[in-house]
Amino acid sequence: MGIRYYAYPVLADDIALARQNPLDYMNNNPIVDHDDPDDDRLVLELDKSWQYFQRLFVWPHRYPDDPCLKLVQGEVQYPNGYAEGYRCHYAVLEPSEIAEIALWITHVDKVDVLAMFLASERWRGRMDDEAADRLREDVSYVGHYLEKAKEFTARTAAAGHGVVYRIG
Repeated sequence: MGIRYYAYPVLADDIALARQNPLDYMNNNPIVDHDDPDDDRLVLELDKSWQYFQRLFVWPHRYPDDPCLKLVQGEVQYPNGYAEGYRCHYAVLEPSEIAEIALWITHVDKVDVLAMFLASERWRGRMDDEAADRLREDVSYVGHYLEKAKEFTARTAAAGHGVVYRIG
């Protein structure tokens, strides 16, 4: 299971509507037909990689933070403690923000992902065969979703749409 990330395009004229009730807008999205499997490509699903994206877009060499951080910014809330479950985080981005993200995200690649992982405490002083295999898996996992995010933001920006997303 775990906490996952989903983003949907928002018509420019619907930004205020999406902000009023993001979940309802996601469930009744006028662009995405939830019954059409081909429309899955219109939705960005980052699985659990959104947490790595948050680190990647604020990594020390990226100062100030990448505009791309706006695409994954936020955390779930536990208003009554972990035992009682969490409250999802929702955000809505303007078409101009998506256009900026689409431009910036093209400058991020798997080399940046690898560098982020190698700089983390988890990998310091540890590079036996098992660790190297795990590192390759992690870079491949995040790199796969990075490419999906690039495609999604480019397509969404080209259409002049904004984005509503959910972490949770």
